Amino acid sequence: MNLLLLSRVGIQTRPILQLAELPTTTSSAQRIDAGVYDIFRLTRVLGTVALLGWLLSALLSDQKTQTAVTLATYIAVILLLIMPQRALCHTVRMQFLGLLGRIVKPSLEDPVWLADIVMADILTSCARMFADLVLVACQFGRFIWPIRHEALEDRGGLQALAQFVRQRQAQNACTSAGILGVFLVCAPYAFRLRQCVNEYLKAVPGSNDARRHLANAIKYASSFPVIALSATQRQVTVDGVMETKYSDWALRMAFGLWIAAVVFNSLYSFYWDVAFDWNLGHTASGWKLSDLITGPSEEKPLVLSPAEAIGQDTRVIASQRRFPCMLRPHLRFGSPRIYYAAIALDFLLRIAWTMKLSSYVRIDMMAYGGFWLNVLEIYRRWQWTFLRLEKEAAS
Repeated sequence: MNLLLLSRVGIQTRPILQLAELPTTTSSAQRIDAGVYDIFRLTRVLGTVALLGWLLSALLSDQKTQTAVTLATYIAVILLLIMPQRALCHTVRMQFLGLLGRIVKPSLEDPVWLADIVMADILTSCARMFADLVLVACQFGRFIWPIRHEALEDRGGLQALAQFVRQRQAQNACTSAGILGVFLVCAPYAFRLRQCVNEYLKAVPGSNDARRHLANAIKYASSFPVIALSATQRQVTVDGVMETKYSDWALRMAFGLWIAAVVFNSLYSFYWDVAFDWNLGHTASGWKLSDLITGPSEEKPLVLSPAEAIGQDTRVIASQRRFPCMLRPHLRFGSPRIYYAAIALDFLLRIAWTMKLSSYVRIDMMAYGGFWLNVLEIYRRWQWTFLRLEKEAAS
């Protein structure tokens, strides 16, 4: 949808995403342009399958059948993507799988294309979905191989405590994805971190590009404490058996560290969206928000001195002086209100999605709480992609 709408407002996404330079099975530029419509067709089919699976699961009352339908929906979407038959936009599917392969590949030497960067950022929005898939598979496995509950016997000492712990763990099975879920949630951020390190190693040491890539790597690394601390608190809450003064203190300490990590990661990510991904925050004097990290650029200030203005087009200078406050001189989407609204929504949705990323804040216990948070994150990433590509076109 992003590619289709961007092409209709005059932004050519193929050269921006460097698709012409990527390895491809097609030799015609027209076929690559037509790939935008193939992507739309493919997402329409996959979206229809996912929507039907969700509706069927919501209408069913039997929990075992609901879990089976959900797992079958996941499997159907994956099989439609990887099937080798030359059907259902085969070229686009193979290019997409190749793109995923480049993202996952642990290389610090291969070039990093803009299409890979955008896709890796999109995967970070799907991080929690990977852990949810583990839970669905676990719940389905419990229905196939039910856990036998031992009857409590009148035992004393360590044997009674061990039996009670085993029963407590059996009851809480599949309520948390465990260490595997933590790794799956961390994986998209690790892929993006690897790309930033790759670009940092290729940049000139001490340059603005090197500082930018290093600061970007720190942004993705700051996600790991949020994930690890939330998983730790969740595990203690689920598996905790004895309430002690020490465990209460440790839980409060972990929660305090989690709050600090959430605040840093959310505000830093919001700043990066505005200052770097969207290149907003410019002032008429030439200073911009990104200068806080990279330092002043070598570009001339937008407000020229009388001597510098000699021979310049006065209309161009006047338009440069009048660009909207804290945006930038060139806006492809017209009204500044669009950009101000995008900044405000990005801030709010960044905070909301952090709550979903955490397994400590039980938003999923609310009626369709997790579903609506996913919808909001899809919108935030949809909006982010528009302005990310618009920034490349404007520059």
